[in-house]
Amino acid sequence: MCRILSACLFFLVLVSVGPLFALQADSQEKVFITADSSILNYKTGVNTYEGHVKVDQGSTHIMADRLTTKSNDQHKMQEAIAYGFTELAHYWTLPKIGDPEMHAHAKIIKFYPLESKVTLEQDVRVTQGKNSYQGQLILYNRNDETITVPPSDNGRAVLVYNPDN
Repeated sequence: MCRILSACLFFLVLVSVGPLFALQADSQEKVFITADSSILNYKTGVNTYEGHVKVDQGSTHIMADRLTTKSNDQHKMQEAIAYGFTELAHYWTLPKIGDPEMHAHAKIIKFYPLESKVTLEQDVRVTQGKNSYQGQLILYNRNDETITVPPSDNGRAVLVYNPDN
C-alpha cells in the first residue's frame, strides 16, 4: 500500500510540474526532481523540496536550495518558487534550437506556468550568448513576450546587448 501511495504521489508531481518550463518540446518531456528531502501534500497542493534541488525536463534545468510548488484544484501547477540561499538559484534552458542557452541566476525565481510568467528577484543575472542583464528585479511574460524592469531602490539595472548575437 505504501509503495502504491508513493508511486501515485510521484506521478502527481510529474503531471503537475510538467507545464512549468519554457520550451514547447520540453513540456512533453518527463520531469525529474532530486533533492535531499521532500514533503508532498496532495490535500493542500503544496510540495516542498529541500537541499541540492535539481529539476530536469528536456533542455530545461533548475538548481536551487529549495523549491516550493503550489497546485490548483485541478492539480495543475499554478506556482513554483526556487530559492537560492547558499548560492543563487540557477535556471537555464535552450529557448530555440540554434540559439545560445539562456542562464538566469537570482535569489528567488518564481514561475507562474498557467499565466506564462516568470519573476526573478534579488541579485538577478541573466545571460544569453554575449547579451546580459543585471539588476534586482525582472518580470517576463511569455504570452506577450515582454520583459519589464521596474525601478529599484537598490541600484540601477544594467543591460548589455550585442547586436551580432
